[in-house]
Amino acid sequence: MFSFTIAPLSPRSLADGGERFLQSPFWAAFKSLHGWKSLFFDVRSERGGAFSVSVLVRRFAKYFSIAYIPMMPSFLHDGTGAAGGTLQNLAAKADEKENGGDGVRQEYVASYAQFLAEFSESLKGFLPKHTLCIRFDPALDFYSISSRDSFVASLKQAAASEKISIVKTKTDIQPPDTTLIDLTKSEDEILSAMRSKWRYNIRLAEKKGVVVRAYRAKSDKADNSSLDSDALRALDIFYELYKTTASRDGIAIHAKKYYEDLFALSAAHKDAPLITVYIASHEGENLASIITLFSRSEAVYLYGASSNAKRNLMPAYLLQWTAICDAKSYGSAVYDFYGMPPSDDKNHPMYGLYLFKTGFGGRIVHRPGSLDFPLSPLYAPYALAESARAFYHKRIKKILAGRAL
Repeated sequence: MFSFTIAPLSPRSLADGGERFLQSPFWAAFKSLHGWKSLFFDVRSERGGAFSVSVLVRRFAKYFSIAYIPMMPSFLHDGTGAAGGTLQNLAAKADEKENGGDGVRQEYVASYAQFLAEFSESLKGFLPKHTLCIRFDPALDFYSISSRDSFVASLKQAAASEKISIVKTKTDIQPPDTTLIDLTKSEDEILSAMRSKWRYNIRLAEKKGVVVRAYRAKSDKADNSSLDSDALRALDIFYELYKTTASRDGIAIHAKKYYEDLFALSAAHKDAPLITVYIASHEGENLASIITLFSRSEAVYLYGASSNAKRNLMPAYLLQWTAICDAKSYGSAVYDFYGMPPSDDKNHPMYGLYLFKTGFGGRIVHRPGSLDFPLSPLYAPYALAESARAFYHKRIKKILAGRAL
């Protein structure tokens, strides 16, 4: 149907090109510092349409690899494979059904399944010999859980009907549920969309003397990957707070060098996406910290940490409001809170996180999550082992931390 031609691309500069951050050369270069190999390809179809794609490959157990494509770019096509539409139209059609529309036609979903399968078959020749699967996180935004779930169910049905091996993973790499604030709106409009208690908490933190400082990745010399003393101190503060958060919430975190490398890479390239560490303090005591990424297309709240002290001063609210205002000034199109529970289920261990993020008034988005195209018979035991590992980190560790489902 699509007849893909795939050609390797030379690594591009790390300058912000306006793409989703997970598809950016900057993010690929960062992940290359931590066990992943980055590959770039130009993809074209004989029926029309083209895109470039970043593919991350990770080797494990010496011989095996997985290939991962976060935020798989949309491909221009209609239901027959000809140029003229976008894959995001599938999400739009699914959401229309919620409002009495026709919804997604099954042949369009089948076309998407075929798209993933043909792309995977074309790509696999460029991957290491013992690659177990190609994993996708499609860049499809749905505005209701039911429309997202309906799409995933239809995709599985279409794949089975066409004898295409596409597996919805039990665990997702990127958080499939988030909320986005439209930064083209004025600050007053953004504030008015928040819950009143959230506006009150922002003013309360300011009134009580909470101070937010921003430490931006910057360098006076191009390609200087070293960090100045202020940046290192800020990252030290963030990481100490992050360890407290990890212990309290039962989550896994990277070694400190992971966050230092992210900051240093942004500092080394003046046109790269901007990484910033924000720290909220009160009377000299550090209370909370976040790390953000700003690019032209989006601002992303990547990591957050807090102490167990003075939580009644609401430092997290002022932190987020400061970052939102800075992202708007930077020129980002949206502010992505980047991950939360899918709904307001009071029994969910992260229910508080859902309330916190949605209270800022953004639009809630639901994405399909990770999809695998298996390339080896060994994929099945790998997926089983991966599920067991995820169960430990997402369930057992939270039980041990007192945050059981």
